[in-house]
Amino acid sequence: MQSAILKPLRLTFALMYFCLVVLLFSGLATFIPSRFVGYITWLQFVPSVLKSWNALSVSTAGFILTIISTLLFGRLFCSFACPLGILQDFVIRCSLILSKKTNKYKRPVWVIPKVVLLICILPLFLHNIFFLNLLDPFALSGKIFAGFKGALLLSLGLFLFFTVLSFLQNRWYCNVICPVGIFLGLLSKISLFRISINVGRCAACGRCEGGCKANCIDFTGHLIDFDRCVGCMDCLENCPEGAIKYRGRLPLKKRVIAVNTQPEDDSRRSFIKTAAGGAGVLAGLMLPLNLKAASTKVNETIPVMPPGAFSLHHFTGRCTACQLCVSSCPTHVLQPSLFEYGLSGLFQPKLDFKRSFCKYDCKRCQEVCPTGAIRNLDLKEKQLTRIGLAVFEKNLCLVAADHKPCAKCAEHCPVKAIELLPYLGDLRLPKIHESLCNGCGACEYYCPVRPDRAISVEALKVQQLIYSTSNLPLAR
Repeated sequence: MQSAILKPLRLTFALMYFCLVVLLFSGLATFIPSRFVGYITWLQFVPSVLKSWNALSVSTAGFILTIISTLLFGRLFCSFACPLGILQDFVIRCSLILSKKTNKYKRPVWVIPKVVLLICILPLFLHNIFFLNLLDPFALSGKIFAGFKGALLLSLGLFLFFTVLSFLQNRWYCNVICPVGIFLGLLSKISLFRISINVGRCAACGRCEGGCKANCIDFTGHLIDFDRCVGCMDCLENCPEGAIKYRGRLPLKKRVIAVNTQPEDDSRRSFIKTAAGGAGVLAGLMLPLNLKAASTKVNETIPVMPPGAFSLHHFTGRCTACQLCVSSCPTHVLQPSLFEYGLSGLFQPKLDFKRSFCKYDCKRCQEVCPTGAIRNLDLKEKQLTRIGLAVFEKNLCLVAADHKPCAKCAEHCPVKAIELLPYLGDLRLPKIHESLCNGCGACEYYCPVRPDRAISVEALKVQQLIYSTSNLPLAR
């Protein structure tokens, strides 16, 4: 009965959710209202945790639902709502069909997962998410599905990597490297309901082990390592005798529960302590640029951040570079960076004004950001947010250098921060009123001078609200 209900339920939900996530990252979902985008990303564990840093509310509590479901039934998230896990399931299913391989039980690697989890968690206390940027399954899914220009090879490389890894090692990444999978696996050790084997009904056919994606079933010992089980329900369907079912943990004497009972010796405990210390040192070495003292002055060494990023410290400390804002930007001015934010900000979005400009009446990036790295401001507040300052180079301007008339920068400035002043004869030269400029980049984008533009926007470490008499830092 359980296999007839749970497996189809998982497949239906997982397929629908996976298609929605792919649609979001493909850039074809600009017609989807922003509030529905939030519903889709609400379940994602790492983005939900990061977003809750600002304020814990119903809109940021998706990770709590995941924790509760894990404490009740194990790692259902990994097979129901993790897009990277669902992608791997598809590859594993194809590998079983094409190669007719039979999976074998593999003893868990006890060292690597603990170290990975430590080096992901400890830097969070230092406001550094470098390792989450690299390993978060949702962010990795975004880098794969977005296929963003300028990093297409990265998308293809990640796709091939996970395809080959899943084909050869099944869900190895989920149990050994993925910080979300490792953390949920620890919670699964105390889950209330577990998949277990009824020894009396087991026919020892091995079909459960042969089809296990996580390689966590040892049918000869009637053992299921439930902390590695991803809740795919395949074993429930594959067992011809119905010996495998979800059962409550109590009473324990009547259950064969999925646990690994191998004792840890003193050397293992010592190694874990050493690994924890090493992880702390490593986290300290990975402090990002955003730990530097904040400044409201123009800084040429950083790119222009999306409006609502608030500050370099806030933005780089929360953005996992999932590329959802990049794929959703209607003007495509948002592009993935390389090392402009430093090593810790790899692939985090920047505004590229040579490619396009930030629309005055658009705040799509703020509405779709799942982590709160780009804060969702009111449209009026967004329009009054200064993300950079335009700088004019007179010697490059067509008016001054070639004595040709040009007014493109002033024509396209949405806040009328550029005034054309008399220069020579009928020629008029632009002048920037910094108190009005919001740094949208329209002037730089439309400037016809090449290769260097006569007018360009330089970034601010801390974004500001524009007022007629003073410029105040953007409030949290």
